[in-house]
Amino acid sequence: MKKKLFYIKEKKILSGKIFKNRIISSPISINLSKNGYVTKENISFFSNLAKSGVAMVTIGAAGVSKQASDTLNGMIVGEKKYFKKLKKLSNSIKKNKALVSLQLFHVGAQGNPTHTKQKIIGPSKYYFKEINNHARALTKNEIYKIKNDFVNAIIQAYNSNFDFIELHLAHGYLLHEFISSHFNKRKDNYGGKFENRLRLINEILNEAYALNPALKGKIGFRISANDYVEKGLNIIRATKLVKHLEQFDPAYFVVTAGLYETAKFKYIDMKNGEYWNYAKKIKKITSIPVIAQGGITDLYTGNNLLKKKFGDFIGLAQSLIADPDLIKKTLSDKEDEIIPCIAHIKVGACHRCRYIKQKKQVFSCITPTSWKPGSRLLKKDEIKKDLKIWENLNKEIYKNKDTIRKT
Repeated sequence: MKKKLFYIKEKKILSGKIFKNRIISSPISINLSKNGYVTKENISFFSNLAKSGVAMVTIGAAGVSKQASDTLNGMIVGEKKYFKKLKKLSNSIKKNKALVSLQLFHVGAQGNPTHTKQKIIGPSKYYFKEINNHARALTKNEIYKIKNDFVNAIIQAYNSNFDFIELHLAHGYLLHEFISSHFNKRKDNYGGKFENRLRLINEILNEAYALNPALKGKIGFRISANDYVEKGLNIIRATKLVKHLEQFDPAYFVVTAGLYETAKFKYIDMKNGEYWNYAKKIKKITSIPVIAQGGITDLYTGNNLLKKKFGDFIGLAQSLIADPDLIKKTLSDKEDEIIPCIAHIKVGACHRCRYIKQKKQVFSCITPTSWKPGSRLLKKDEIKKDLKIWENLNKEIYKNKDTIRKT
């Protein structure tokens, strides 16, 4: 066992922080905050994830303002009132022997006013056909406000005892939109040539570092290697972005792909292991650590990716949601007890952890081993129904063979 998983169990020091292994929980957002504040559900979920054995927990999609969130129940960072509970969250994760990174974002032109009750904005006018929504272009003063929101959020995240801060520069969110010519049609100094499209990110980082030089080496970037649109990012443009960002002493790069409108293509790439190839190509051109992720469902696959230098770390998300004890079970030779994510076995079979697609927008996984929200959000009868759904899917997928998973 030790020999087989040698690479994934290696320790690594990054910006003075000791990673006990090479396993990162990829950014997960559970949409269970209240008025932007961290709740007991946030603390419970991410503390439980920290107990899984990962080296670092990544908290996903924390908005830098109310306007930035993708729903009414998103976590918000930046204003003074959020500080105490954010610090409580980071400390609860660290008590369970994991490092923690907080991902910051602004939903931008892909926002849905039905979910956010906010006016939708972007670098330029943008029509999102899937939800029949028109985003309007930001004014210069609004860009300055968003820049300040990001700076304030970065400073607060650091002061709240998070080990790292991750800026979301992918998936068609606002900072990605400024980088991409697919979204950014501006004629001023925030649009046009590549250098101008990076201006907002440059200003955010320069101002944050000026306020707190200790942030250098503590900010990671989630980048897109393929937007699947002609004027969007691709692997060539992504490598150019990486070389530009190196001047800011990044902590790490996470490599992903796709926009809301091109999601079907990213899932095809993910299934075929193309995400890992993107990560390997980025790793070849930078000395900054790279996190390979997307469709990694077991530690043996992750270990092999590390061995073959597809990345310096591997990221897991849905596998750990479905069974938070996946790592412990693997390392103790109990792989046959692991409850897999149903969607990993049969694509499209389940999307319950994707809260944005649920009627009540409550994050929940149907597997018996998964974390469950409190009864305030999910009644016992609803959990029983979920388990029945899981049992039926389980039988359908495994077709009543001996490999049917049991609790």
